[in-house]
Amino acid sequence: MQELEKSLANWTQNLKELLTMKADLSQHILVEDVMVLKEQIEHLHRQWEDLCVRVAIRKQEIEDRLNSWIVFNEKNKELCAWLVQMENKVLQTADISIEEMIEKLQKDCMEEINLFSENKLQLKHMGDQLIKASSKTRAAEIDDKLHKINDRWQHLFDVIGSRVKKLKETFAFIQQLDKNMSNLRTWLARIESELSKPVVYDVCDDQEIQKRLAEQQDLQRDIEQHSAGVESVFNICDVLLHDSDACANETECDSIQQTTRSLDRRWRNICAMSMERRMKIEETWRLWQKFLDDYSRFEDWLKSAERTAAFPNSSEVLYTVAKEELKRFEGFQRQVHERLTQLELVNKQYRRLARENRTDTASRLKQMVHEGNQRWDGLQRRVTAILRRLRHFTNQREEFEGTRESILVWLTEMDLQLTNVEHFSESDADDKMRQLNGFQQEITLNTNKIDQLIVFGEQLIQKSEPLDAVLIEDELEELHRYCQEVFGRVSRFHQRLTSHAPGLEDEKEASENETDMEDPREIQTDSWRKRRESEEPSSPQALCHLVPPAPGPERSGCETPVSVDSIPLEWDHTGDVGGSSSHEDDEEGPYYSALSGKSISEGHSWHVPDSPSCPKHRYKQVGGDRNVQPIPSDSSTPYKPAYVKLLLSPGTDGGKEGPQQEDEGLASRAGQQSGAFDRWELLQAQELRKKLRVKQDLQQLNSDIGHITTWLRKTEAELETLKMAKPPSDVQELELQARRLKEMLNAFDTYKALVVSVSGSSQELLQTGSSESRELHERVGQLRLHWDAAQGAVESWREGLRQSLMQCQDFHQLSQDLLLWLASAESRRQKAHVPDPQADPQALLECREELRQLEKELVERQPQVDSLQEISDSLLVKGHGEDYIEAEEKVHVIEKKLKQLLEQVSHDLMSLQIPGSSLPSLDEVDAGDQPPAASMPAPQAKSRAERTTKGKNKADSSVPGPASPGSSKPQRSFLSRVIRAALPLQLLLLLLLLLACLLPSSEEDYSCTQANNFARSFYPMLRYTNGPPPT
Repeated sequence: MQELEKSLANWTQNLKELLTMKADLSQHILVEDVMVLKEQIEHLHRQWEDLCVRVAIRKQEIEDRLNSWIVFNEKNKELCAWLVQMENKVLQTADISIEEMIEKLQKDCMEEINLFSENKLQLKHMGDQLIKASSKTRAAEIDDKLHKINDRWQHLFDVIGSRVKKLKETFAFIQQLDKNMSNLRTWLARIESELSKPVVYDVCDDQEIQKRLAEQQDLQRDIEQHSAGVESVFNICDVLLHDSDACANETECDSIQQTTRSLDRRWRNICAMSMERRMKIEETWRLWQKFLDDYSRFEDWLKSAERTAAFPNSSEVLYTVAKEELKRFEGFQRQVHERLTQLELVNKQYRRLARENRTDTASRLKQMVHEGNQRWDGLQRRVTAILRRLRHFTNQREEFEGTRESILVWLTEMDLQLTNVEHFSESDADDKMRQLNGFQQEITLNTNKIDQLIVFGEQLIQKSEPLDAVLIEDELEELHRYCQEVFGRVSRFHQRLTSHAPGLEDEKEASENETDMEDPREIQTDSWRKRRESEEPSSPQALCHLVPPAPGPERSGCETPVSVDSIPLEWDHTGDVGGSSSHEDDEEGPYYSALSGKSISEGHSWHVPDSPSCPKHRYKQVGGDRNVQPIPSDSSTPYKPAYVKLLLSPGTDGGKEGPQQEDEGLASRAGQQSGAFDRWELLQAQELRKKLRVKQDLQQLNSDIGHITTWLRKTEAELETLKMAKPPSDVQELELQARRLKEMLNAFDTYKALVVSVSGSSQELLQTGSSESRELHERVGQLRLHWDAAQGAVESWREGLRQSLMQCQDFHQLSQDLLLWLASAESRRQKAHVPDPQADPQALLECREELRQLEKELVERQPQVDSLQEISDSLLVKGHGEDYIEAEEKVHVIEKKLKQLLEQVSHDLMSLQIPGSSLPSLDEVDAGDQPPAASMPAPQAKSRAERTTKGKNKADSSVPGPASPGSSKPQRSFLSRVIRAALPLQLLLLLLLLLACLLPSSEEDYSCTQANNFARSFYPMLRYTNGPPPT
């Protein structure tokens, strides 16, 4: 084409030359030739122009074809790029809802496709034209591109269709999830509300428990029915989590995951709460049973005790009967106080039931506890009143006897001293007179005491029973005679010393003869003399009046009717409580009532009227009323207050003035008697022993303080190390820490007794006021501060362990897993239980294998439960707060349920020992046919076990169980079990026999000979053949 254009360009120059040549020729040729030449030149010029046009057209056509191919390629690339972009656009996930995404695909994308469909048609038309105008190679290439465009176009429509379909399916899943979750939310809220409500018991009996268990079973069935819906929700959530359209962004993914976790947590919580609720109801029945059994035993004892206390033998009885009754009621009071522990146990059980909302709304349990407490309080007050009445009576009699004994001891000592002065003393008359004046002063001082004793004895005679009154009167007359004899001897010896009669030697000989007769009594009264040092009269004052000496010949003390044997060491059992039945004088009634301190018509009342706290006050009152209320004239000892004056000489005036010829050397010689030396040496030995004991106690106390201080320092150092250590993060570390805490608390309890002993001992030693005692006081004070600090550190560490336990996810997860596993184990046991013992043997074998596997798994779980129980006992028992109580309750439920399942599985395995028959347990063999425990509720199983223990063969009508004839029971199995149980004892006895036979017989001197008498003992008995061995 370029060559043609160049040729045409060259022809332009030729045309110009031709025109020049024409111009030159036109001047030389004719006009006609010029016209012909002009027409030829014009024709030539038209041909040249035609050629130029044709070349241009041809060039334009070539250029147009080249442009069409380029345009075709560009449009093809644009359409391919758009198709790729549309596919990516359709497949990508936008931050819009699925409904909007479907709408966008169906509207926007289709509109855009419709717009580009025109471009596709233009491209196809252009391709067809190019195919016609191009070569075969180029035509094949163009046709291939057009086919690819068509395939990509159809693929785009397929992608859009599948995308819309998938989005619709995802949208359907989401709608189904929303619908299911809407239904589940309502049900979850309702079931959680039902399970969160505390179990309310109307009455305390078995039917109420069965009613609550039936309600709980309905809830459990409702939970099981909704388990399929919950599982479908979990499946849908799992599908949506793996769907990119449903989880287009992190917000939607987190929302679905949060929904899944929330539903899983609530579902697990509902399952655990349901099982805990059922186990709590069963445990409530067990607690009720234990409470009712304990209260029944306590009530039976309380009834018998009330019958005993209602009829005490404490009115108008002898002293011996009163003493026996006092001992009996003292033992009975101890028994009442011992039963307080049982009452406290019942109260503790009720407090736990009330704290855990396990009581009945009818308040039967509360009424039982309240009634038991009131009855015990009334019984205790009744017994106290009876004992106070008995002690009042016996104390009066014992006080009388004690005062009488002390007076007899004093009289015996005076009798011995008088005999010593009168017959064995080498002193002169003045010294004897001085000693005799001392005797008269003692008589004057003790006269009031004797008067009080006699008046008190008269009052006892009036209030006592006839036998006791006779005995008291005999004792008073015996004391009266002894006083007359001793005082008469004093008076006669005083008269002999003051009269200086010529017959003094004869009287001395007579007195010596009398003294010889008194020697045996003197020997016997040595024990009285020693005992008098430790005895005091129980009453310093009373109204008592001595009678004058009886007429007859005067006698010395040798024939005193009272000896050591006649002075009772304890009371004669002849007394009463109620007093005499009547008074001999009407005027003495108020006097008797005022002295006795209680009404005559007291009877069998519960309470004893107010009486003085000390009998001494009563005797002072009697002393104050002596002149107002005279002693009756018909009493055994008349009222004669001038008796003492008759015993003294006219010139002595009660012993306050002595003769002028007293010898002072006689007193020093009397102080050197052996009795005084013995007492002085005894006092010195006691003082030395006391000092040594104080020194030893001080040394021991310092040693104990040092020992405790060392232990406290070591403990505090260990506590600091433990507190600085990293808090435990798992159950194993918590168990180790709890075990160490328990050991430390036990050590504190051990050392606490030693600290209390040190404190008590230091209080006794601090009374000396020495420097050592002050130093000891400082050390004890520091020890107390140290002890309080150590206890505070222990409590701080314990509280830290509690907080660590509450924050330990491992502990909570383990508890939750164990609860869920126990629930599944319960369902497995229920499935493996065979109610019909005549079932297929193969089925029985499969059930037995399943039960054995379950028992193995239960035993494997036992260490984990023991670990949780140990941690709970150490850290959760005294914890405060809902979290602590909930955790403790959860561990308690796990431990109880595991134990119950082990027992039930063991019982089921025992019943499946022989295929085709149900083997009873040992208790059922003894008690007869019983329904198996696994087929009964817990309360009925427990009542059946109690009936079996008592040996009663009764059928449980409420829960029928399999019954087999007694003839078909395998007795051989029972005997084999008995033999197996007794086998260790038989082996032990055989071993003992072998050991006894293997002991060697003696072959050396001073050895022992073995002898074993099987008729008496299994232990070897030893005896020496040649005497005991040398030591």
